[in-house]
Amino acid sequence: MLKFAFGKNWQAYSQQLQQDDYFSAKKSLYELAGDMHNKTFLDIGCGSGLFSISASGLGAKEVLGIDVDPQCVATARDLIDKVSLWDSAVKKDAVVFKEGSIVDDNLPSAQYDVVYSWGVLHHTGDMYNAFANAAALVKENGILIIAIYNRHFTSPIWKAIKYTYVKSPAFIQKIMAISLAGVKLVAATLSGQNPFKKLRGMHFYPDIVDWVGGYPYEYASISEVCNFFEAKGFRTKKVIKTAGFTGCNEFVFEKQL
Repeated sequence: MLKFAFGKNWQAYSQQLQQDDYFSAKKSLYELAGDMHNKTFLDIGCGSGLFSISASGLGAKEVLGIDVDPQCVATARDLIDKVSLWDSAVKKDAVVFKEGSIVDDNLPSAQYDVVYSWGVLHHTGDMYNAFANAAALVKENGILIIAIYNRHFTSPIWKAIKYTYVKSPAFIQKIMAISLAGVKLVAATLSGQNPFKKLRGMHFYPDIVDWVGGYPYEYASISEVCNFFEAKGFRTKKVIKTAGFTGCNEFVFEKQL
């Protein structure tokens, strides 16, 4: 399957990560998950490992971060050494990173109090199977936190752009990323926004590369996502609608079965 090299991008991002980025990420996780003392936490598609580490910093007693990309796993293992120097609440021995895919049969056997997958399940190439597998890993009364690309009439265009990026040589990828960055800068300037304001600890350029290259690429409307999980016995606790057209809608579900 044709795939974007997420690991390469996350490694570049982690090398730039600053202390305020970590605490911004930790704060954003707390706003979605709340208090995590003595809870277990599963991070599906952990990327740089930042949010697995943040969960430990918020008191989670056991954290597992999985990613299909071995470069992501290696990056996450390095990052925890860096972040633990900033936050004494991070317990390195309680955080494990390993290779794994949410669409494979070889899934964790345990269930978790908090299952987190921000902007990942729509990149598996089998999104609804990923939804079902993620749902099965949530404990009764546990929560599932996901972010999924919004369905919009421009979504097929973006799918073609992402496919083109992944198929192209490196110099074309660079041109595409820089071009999108320019468009974002102009749009932000015209709207009076600060394009370099860090949300969730993310940086401007790695975010651009992640967006333009993120393939496979699927998407769903808010109602499609909510209907799926409610049919699985979840209650919709919170929905944060994307500010754009095809950005990620954020969801917090509680398992009631």
